[in-house]
Amino acid sequence: FTCHEFPWNPGDQAYLFSDGVTDQFGGPAGKKLKRSGLIRAIDEIRSLPMAEQRRLFKQFFQTWKGTLPQLDDVMMIGIRT
Repeated sequence: FTCHEFPWNPGDQAYLFSDGVTDQFGGPAGKKLKRSGLIRAIDEIRSLPMAEQRRLFKQFFQTWKGTLPQLDDVMMIGIRT
């Protein structure tokens, strides 16, 4: 493994997620969320407090998934300095 360090400035945010998030089928067409769909979802809520982001993202993901089965483990972590 190679150690990488990134400088952080006040207000910077980072999101870590498993492939289970982007591979989930759902939405109106029953297709995968994909990275682009996840980025759109994050972009809509990124200015909100982290606790509110958590609530809204959970709601978004459940709505996206709908009645389709969850295919994989899902993990998402958001960090703000």
